[in-house]
Amino acid sequence: MKELIIIGARGFGREVYDLAKNTQAYIDGEYSIKGFLDDKKDALSHVSGYPEIIGDVENYEIAENDVFACALGDVQAKKKYAEIILNKGGNFINLVDLQANVRSDVSHLQGVLIFSFVFVSVDVTLADFVSLQHFSCLGHDSKVGKWSHMSSYSTITGYTVLEDEVMLQTAAKVVPKKTVGKGAMVGAGSLVIRNVKPGTSVFGSPATPM
Repeated sequence: MKELIIIGARGFGREVYDLAKNTQAYIDGEYSIKGFLDDKKDALSHVSGYPEIIGDVENYEIAENDVFACALGDVQAKKKYAEIILNKGGNFINLVDLQANVRSDVSHLQGVLIFSFVFVSVDVTLADFVSLQHFSCLGHDSKVGKWSHMSSYSTITGYTVLEDEVMLQTAAKVVPKKTVGKGAMVGAGSLVIRNVKPGTSVFGSPATPM
C-alpha cells in the first residue's frame, strides 16, 4: 500500500486531507495517509483528528512507499515545494473527489487535485499539478496549464485557455475563447471578457489590470 504525504498542513492542507479520504482510490485501499510536511510544526495545534506533521519538505527523506499531494494554494509556492520533492525522486498522485463530475481523462497526469462538485466537461485538457476547488466549472474544449489553480466557484467556458501558473480567485469567470496568460491572476468575482497578458493581475467586471 502507498502512503500519502500532504505538503502543507495549513487550511488548504486540511481540505486536501479531507479530499484524500473521499476518493475511490482511498476507499479501495490503494493508499493510507501518512501525515503532513510543513515547516510550521504547530500548524495543527488548534485542531484535532489529523495525522501528524512528520517533517519539512527540504529535509524529508523519501521512503519506498511514499506518494505525495501538494496542498499549497499559492501557485508559486506549490511549484517550488513540489519541485523539491520531484527532484528527490518523489511521485505525486491525483486526488479526485467521489462527488466531482469529470468527463475528461486525467489518468495520465500527476499532482492534480479535483474537489467535490467540480464539473469538468468533455474534451478538456488539464496539465500536471492543476488544482480545481469546490464548484469550479470547466467548459468543453478548455485548457488549463501546469501549476494553475481555480478557486471555488470559478468558471472557464468553451475553448478558454489558462496558461501555466494562472490563478483564478473565488468566483472569477472567463468568457469563451479567451486566454489568460502565463502567471496571470484574476481577482475574486471578476469577469474576463478579453485576453489577459502574461504576468498581469486583473480585477473587476469587466476585468481590467490592477
